[in-house]
Parts: sequence; C-alpha cells; structure tokens
Amino acid sequence: MSVLSAPRFHDEQAALEWVEAHVWPDGPFCPHCGATDRITKLQGKSTRMGVHKCNHCRKPFTVKVGTIFESSHVPLHKWLQAMHLLCASKKGISSHQLHRLLGVTYKTAW
Repeated sequence: MSVLSAPRFHDEQAALEWVEAHVWPDGPFCPHCGATDRITKLQGKSTRMGVHKCNHCRKPFTVKVGTIFESSHVPLHKWLQAMHLLCASKKGISSHQLHRLLGVTYKTAW
C-alpha cells in the first residue's frame, strides 16, 4: 500500500482533520487573541468546513490562518500531496513533474 493512498491525501475533510491534529495537538486556539477556552466549532449547511469561532474576540478562524495554506485556492489535500512528494524525493522534484502528478496547473506547481 502506497503512502499516497492514505485518506488525508484524497479527502478534504480527512486532510483538514490531519492538519488540525498536528497544528493544534491540545485543541484549537484563537490566532487573533490567543484564547484556548470558549472556542466553538461552527456547523451547518452554510458554514465552510473546519470553521471555529472564538467567543472571546468573536472572530471566526480555521487551522489555515497564519500558515502557508491561508488565502490559497488549492485544496488542502493537494498541498499535503505536494509536500509529501517534495520531502520523499531524494533529489527534489521539478515543478513540471509536480504539475503532472497532482493535476494542477504549471503556475500553481511553480
């Protein structure tokens, strides 16, 4: 079984849960005010996946805030695939090869 066959590399929800578990090992904290208590996970049909709300500063946030994933339109599971391929290659990987393997545009892979 290949490492890239893990669910976190193909499912957005699984990728989000994996990143949350590694970035927030002790539970979510607000990147705006630093609070760790009174954080609620927003749920519902109109709510994006993984959105939390701080009840101290009343601002919504996700695990992507303050990371390289913030403001990226590339899905999180594609980011995880790219990082795995870059780290697993002995001599690195070209952006053209990354573009072909991930199915993203060359500009995105660059």
